[in-house]
Amino acid sequence: MARPKAVFLKELAEKAQSDLKAIDHHKIVFKLQAIIGMAKFSVETVAEIMGVTPQTIWRWASIYRKHGIEGLYQQPRRAKPSKLTSAQKAEVLSWLDAGKTAKGENTHWTLERLRYAITAKFGITLGINTIWVWLRKENRKPKTPRPQHYEADKDAQQAYKKTPCSVKRAS
Repeated sequence: MARPKAVFLKELAEKAQSDLKAIDHHKIVFKLQAIIGMAKFSVETVAEIMGVTPQTIWRWASIYRKHGIEGLYQQPRRAKPSKLTSAQKAEVLSWLDAGKTAKGENTHWTLERLRYAITAKFGITLGINTIWVWLRKENRKPKTPRPQHYEADKDAQQAYKKTPCSVKRAS
């Protein structure tokens, strides 16, 4: 079913043209140019040139007609609710603090191990980045091992560690 053309009058295009001159925000300029283009060309042509669907341009024009230029700005969205409950989060944080798994085994936590443990214990799959962001918000981070060079001599390093501090190495 075709949409009525009466929604997009020449006055709407003129209003968009005047608002276009007054703003600097590039996404709003893009949307206003699409609305202005609708007065001269078909929606399908404008959509093809702008690289969006015709429905998107109709939506922009309807929002602009109802709310003006303020409606074209990106609206804040709500955050997704957490998959873990507060009790589950507290349990995971206790694992990190103790350095132990849910079964009580000592472990060196990495993000991947933590992800696997959460999936095994609660049946909830979280992304690595999600876990990282959550731990940062909690002012926690899993320990990371010191970097090691691939050509490092591990035996020489162990021998050096076992040498008492009072004994000087031969030069």
